[in-house]
Amino acid sequence: MRKTLTILMVILGFAIQAVSFFYLAAPIGVVTNEAFSNPRMPYAPVLFIVGVGTVFLAAVVFELLPDKDVK
Repeated sequence: MRKTLTILMVILGFAIQAVSFFYLAAPIGVVTNEAFSNPRMPYAPVLFIVGVGTVFLAAVVFELLPDKDVK
């Protein structure tokens, strides 16, 4: 259970990072002025940080959830 949950959290975290960078923050088109330096969505960097935090919390979940007793 904990291995599955950890893998899902890592995948979710990387997906949030990819979506927030490529679709919400990265400029599209030819750079013509400094307005292209700004993200398309104002809080896209915050979503990227949430994705990084999710990946790091996956390690915490893996360590804190009990493992099945294998006999």
